Amino acid sequence: MAFSDHDVYRTFLSIRPQIQRFLQQRLRCRDTAADLLQDIYLRLMLLTPPPASEVEARAWMFTVASNLSIDHLRGQKRRGDLLDQYLGEETEADATTEPERMLQAQDQLLQIQTALAQLPDLCAEILYLSRIEGLSHAEIANQLNISVSWVEKQLAKALLHCRQAVDDEDA
Repeated sequence: MAFSDHDVYRTFLSIRPQIQRFLQQRLRCRDTAADLLQDIYLRLMLLTPPPASEVEARAWMFTVASNLSIDHLRGQKRRGDLLDQYLGEETEADATTEPERMLQAQDQLLQIQTALAQLPDLCAEILYLSRIEGLSHAEIANQLNISVSWVEKQLAKALLHCRQAVDDEDA
């Protein structure tokens, strides 16, 4: 008898607590583990071809859990690196001693948010995938089903637009 879609879901439900513990141990966050567990469940419907046995299904689910947790941790590190890059090693005490600098930073953030809101959706998505998600130009092109050249042009357009928005306000 073949291993059916129903069997895959049944397997997921039976090992769900084990996968959740696995994710919680890796991520140290119950809520994030629950979110990633939901992602695994949603990916079950995309399984083609379906696993041939329960052992294959279990192995696939733990592999996906491992990959999702690694991706999540990498994303957290990228966001932390970006914050360090833009905020530096500044302490809260340093920031409160310079109220004028804080106001300038708030104004600049507002200018950038406004500039981002003015970008076409695809252009903004490319910028997000590149700078926040850390994807390469080829990965973005593949994900969005566009050429690498188009990704590069749109990314340059987005960065130029944001830079001009900040420069115009400073002038």
